[in-house]
Amino acid sequence: MNTLIVGRFRQFSDANTAARELERAGFPRPDMSLVYVNPHGQHAIHPVGGDTDESPGTHEASSGAAAGAAGGLGAGTLVGAAAIPVLGPAGPLMGAAVGAYVGTLVGALKNMDEDETHEPGTPPPHAPGILLAVVAETATQRENAIEVLGEHADEMEETDGTLRDGDWVDFDPLRRGRAVV
Repeated sequence: MNTLIVGRFRQFSDANTAARELERAGFPRPDMSLVYVNPHGQHAIHPVGGDTDESPGTHEASSGAAAGAAGGLGAGTLVGAAAIPVLGPAGPLMGAAVGAYVGTLVGALKNMDEDETHEPGTPPPHAPGILLAVVAETATQRENAIEVLGEHADEMEETDGTLRDGDWVDFDPLRRGRAVV
């Protein structure tokens, strides 16, 4: 495992320019890797698609669904009772069923946290764009990589990873490194 200095770019041409400058600074091409990061949720890490086992923000949806079902059951029963002249004795039962169903949906949606986009306590996933990673084995190489990437990259980070012949073999789009400023 190596120390990698990583720059994120919006344009492929900027990443290529930085790669050429890194080569001129003495970094061999096999010690660099270009990686495109899809927007969050589109990494297809799981066979059925997506990045995570469950959608972010859904941790509290089940308690909201239960509360919504209870409220909807009561409200639906009252509406169904008022509809007895039209629906007959099945009115309260139909009203209760529809009310519980709608209450479950509304309660679950109400309790979902829209701001939760990653697991609490972990850094956010990589922003979409092109990443250029370069191996920095010494303090001098680290400083040179930061200087070159700093001229072109939108942001930089430092992480541990393995590059083999220009491929970042253990890259995880959901795991960020430490910010370099």
